[in-house]
Amino acid sequence: MTVVHQLLSGAGPHDAITTEAGVFRAHFTAWGWGGEDHAYRIHPRLDAPIQPAAALTPAPDDVVLLHHSAGWPRLDDVLTLPGRKLLLYHNVTPAAWFWVDVPGLAAHCQLGRDQLTALVAAADATAADSAFNAGELAAYGAANTVVVHLLLDRARLGAGDPVVTGTARRTAGIRVLFVGRLSPHKRQDEVIRAFGLYRRVHDPAAVLTLVGDPIGERYVEELRALADRYAPGAVTIESGLSEAELAARYRGADVFLCLSEHEGFCIPLLEAFSFGVPVIARPAGAIPEVAGDAALLVPDADPVVVAELIALLAEDAPLAQELIRRGSERLRAFAPEAIAPRLAAAVRAAERVAA
Repeated sequence: MTVVHQLLSGAGPHDAITTEAGVFRAHFTAWGWGGEDHAYRIHPRLDAPIQPAAALTPAPDDVVLLHHSAGWPRLDDVLTLPGRKLLLYHNVTPAAWFWVDVPGLAAHCQLGRDQLTALVAAADATAADSAFNAGELAAYGAANTVVVHLLLDRARLGAGDPVVTGTARRTAGIRVLFVGRLSPHKRQDEVIRAFGLYRRVHDPAAVLTLVGDPIGERYVEELRALADRYAPGAVTIESGLSEAELAARYRGADVFLCLSEHEGFCIPLLEAFSFGVPVIARPAGAIPEVAGDAALLVPDADPVVVAELIALLAEDAPLAQELIRRGSERLRAFAPEAIAPRLAAAVRAAERVAA
């Protein structure tokens, strides 16, 4: 019997990789595979069957799936684990984004990048959740990396038919949304500036909601100051939402605006598609790969350009509806039946068994 253990550097209640590990485990169980899930750091509010890393004792024929997104606190322990190792690279955000606001996190990310050479060398097989991430792994010597896109659990947020959900459109008082960690590389600062300009020129009743767990209070305070300057009283910053609350934010949104400068995948794009929310996004990292032709991609950082695109979506109902339709179609590429066979192939590659 195939046995796959998953090991994470950290696990938390609002963490995309922790969620993915749970989805993976459901597939492994459905396939009749055994194994357990472990992490070095486990958030006390996490409600998931994840055990401490110290309790992981794989057999020589087991596969250990290493979810790599940050530095491992005990890399030697990871490298010397028995079993065959499958390295799944989720990307490590460059440390330069964090040195000012959260130097401890910056050091953790730098460690994660520094550890890649040893991890790739020790892996029996490599996988990445985007072709963009696979390209980064190749620079560290990885070959034949299997791309296993993130498995979106649409039932988790209760999304319905995107085309039906997104039919009701506001032309004034529109609601702009961004979901993602409150972090400098996500560029919520640019979202606020562009939104403020849109509101001033086109729609004084417009509102913006930023949803995400903060990397630190300093950055959140910077965002609040920007909101008071560019769109006083119109910006809400929320963290720690339940799944039902997050779903409600998507259902209430008219535009999803993502100006992030570094994305190894960006699952909120797929969530926006699921709820029939048209998307404007900066084509950074894996975003073009995820969005396909279902979003307005804006490489221009000029807030005037972004503000005019928001206005375009607010005023051009056929365009918005076409993006909603394309988003619904785009979801098919990330359906479990499309992704799960790649996950199985990556495990088989680690076992050195032909997929």
